[in-house]
Amino acid sequence: MNKHTLTSVAAVFAITCALFHSFSARADNPSTQITQQVTDAIKQHFGEKVPDSRVEVQLNPISSQLNFPPCGHPLNVNLPFSSGSRITAKVGCSQPRWSLFVTGQVQVFKPVVMAATPIVKGSQIRASMLQLQERDVTSLGGDYFQRQQDVSGRMARINISTDTVITPRMLTLAHAVDRGDPVIIEARRGSVLIRTEGTAQDQGRIGDTIDVTNNRSGNRIRAQVTGPGRVQVP
Repeated sequence: MNKHTLTSVAAVFAITCALFHSFSARADNPSTQITQQVTDAIKQHFGEKVPDSRVEVQLNPISSQLNFPPCGHPLNVNLPFSSGSRITAKVGCSQPRWSLFVTGQVQVFKPVVMAATPIVKGSQIRASMLQLQERDVTSLGGDYFQRQQDVSGRMARINISTDTVITPRMLTLAHAVDRGDPVIIEARRGSVLIRTEGTAQDQGRIGDTIDVTNNRSGNRIRAQVTGPGRVQVP
């Protein structure tokens, strides 16, 4: 083996040793261990809290001035603080004993019901007006719908723009009965249920009490709306 070959082999060996040393240093770096285990814990926490979601985590850098020795056991990670997308994790090691707080941002993406077209205040919402799109739900505070059928059929309380996440506060129940609608009047007397036909004199939602005319007697009575085209007298 000539001198040139020996020099090349020595150079390759030196580079390999340097790369191995760098990799080992990163593997033993407590900051790397902390970041990985905290990220995994946050993803597991929000994955269980919001099923069928996609979780992204961005932790703030751990100060280089904190010189923690590597932990000989899996870290103990608690998530005591969470406000919207901001999160704080308490990280502890039992051997050697140390602990610190790690902060960061979390995004939880999930398909939610949104307006596919502009929806006018007072209009009844149809399935064709809706779409499912993935959005970060951490800022929605649980005020969203996951199924279009939970929105379709309701009425808009406000004007809703296209691509707006629809929340319960934007909706109200549609009228089950409108003024002039034919209705079935029900009255229960003990175990006997009496039914007759009538005409609604008011519009109303389920649970509302409205005026109804009994078509047979012509009497005007008060009855509670129990369903579409159906009312019940006390």
